[in-house]
Amino acid sequence: MLQPSFHIESENINEQDFKSCRLLIVIDNGSLSYVFLNTTNMQAVCIKYFHLRDVQNREQDEILREIIYEDELLSKDVNEVFLVYAFADSTLVPDAYFNESLDKEFTNLIYGNLEKGLVLNEKVPWWDIYNVYRIPTEIQRLFQFKFKTAKQLHYHSLLLKSHKKFSAAELPENIQIVFLDDRMIVSIYKKGQLQLMQSFDYANQMDVAYHLLNCCEQLGLNQNELSLQISGFIERRSAVYQELAKYFSNISFEEIGDGVQVTDKLEKYPLHYFSSLLKLAACV
Repeated sequence: MLQPSFHIESENINEQDFKSCRLLIVIDNGSLSYVFLNTTNMQAVCIKYFHLRDVQNREQDEILREIIYEDELLSKDVNEVFLVYAFADSTLVPDAYFNESLDKEFTNLIYGNLEKGLVLNEKVPWWDIYNVYRIPTEIQRLFQFKFKTAKQLHYHSLLLKSHKKFSAAELPENIQIVFLDDRMIVSIYKKGQLQLMQSFDYANQMDVAYHLLNCCEQLGLNQNELSLQISGFIERRSAVYQELAKYFSNISFEEIGDGVQVTDKLEKYPLHYFSSLLKLAACV
């Protein structure tokens, strides 16, 4: 089985501990991550992250099948399971314009029809928005068969819900970025109102800067005044961070906050690596 890039687990976990846990699994094109969150004390007892691109000449669904059936932790008896799909084909539609019968045509128009995936929709809690998204059919079937009672959601929907739950202060202009391998999810807010949520692929630090500066220009934002909050696998000494620092003067790493208890083992890592994952698990 593919070895995880990160495996952080509390000591002396017993079966009863797992029965008090919520299991949240995030799947995208490049990775699979999951967290067991004990909902009694809101403490993360286990986090694993698998980098799928490390495996050559194998289909993604084959790798995922191996992980979910051979990882013993994913067979634990838990309180509830959430499958969160983080694939990029996602469009946020205001309530007034939502028409379920047009979901497939709408998605094909924006993202093309080469991908023959399953098109789903969900109402985003606490927002007057629907999320219409497409996921690979074979992957959805694989996970639904393994986790038969799981609820399925899209990553973007949970990011919006997490923003309402954890970002109480409505900053005048705020950009939040989650870095997922060679892709970033950008959310832009003005006084708490969503202006943009979009996934951008990037190959290097200049791509990242270009996309963000273009967003600022299109939305009339001043990069010297706005707050830029980043999370995911990015370091202060990285080329991406150093490039961003050339254009944005107010950069911070996302904090976990009071909603989730941090274990001693988790504190050994930069907490912004897993802040978004933990917040999503806390607010589903």
